[in-house]
Amino acid sequence: MPSQGFRLRVFELVRRIPSGLVLGYGDVAAALGSPRAARQVGYALASLGPGGVDREGVAVPWQRVVLKSGHVAFRGDPIRGDVQRRLLEAEGVRFDGDVIPMTEFRWDPSGAALDELLHDDDL
Repeated sequence: MPSQGFRLRVFELVRRIPSGLVLGYGDVAAALGSPRAARQVGYALASLGPGGVDREGVAVPWQRVVLKSGHVAFRGDPIRGDVQRRLLEAEGVRFDGDVIPMTEFRWDPSGAALDELLHDDDL
């Protein structure tokens, strides 16, 4: 299981993904300086409460994190997968069949905001 600090950084980074764009689990992990922690990103997002809120009741747009292939992450759970797809489509994300064209919809998490997040000692 991810540490509380890692989980909070995951939530904060995912909140910064703009509506209509996505990141892969591994992209989130790499952006946070832990490129081999994609599974821990999934665990962190799975710990969200109903409605995708953290323990403080703040929403985390979990639907914006997908598999690196562009597939929604809950293919084995058709209800959650359908919810994720509907939420993404409502934000303007287009699917080609069951796959998001990542070259078009992948967010680039670089820049000063990311550097600030990585060095925020309050998280």
